[in-house]
Amino acid sequence: MTDEARLKQELEALDQKRVAIDARLREAEARQRYVIDADIKETARADERAILAEMDRVMTRIRAVEAKLLLARAAERPTTH
Repeated sequence: MTDEARLKQELEALDQKRVAIDARLREAEARQRYVIDADIKETARADERAILAEMDRVMTRIRAVEAKLLLARAAERPTTH
């Protein structure tokens, strides 16, 4: 498997993870908005903080993989000067 193929595969996996995290984030936000119980709202706020930290890590990794993918593609192209 080439570096480019491996990076594309990793990027797809990270995107799937991002989508799943986003769904969990929306659910935590909905609990804060629509649930009356104060304890559940506080748990939802704590969940949201943890989910946002996880999302930040995944998004940072996505940006790193995208940069590596660009570099891998550039290295494969012949120079034309």
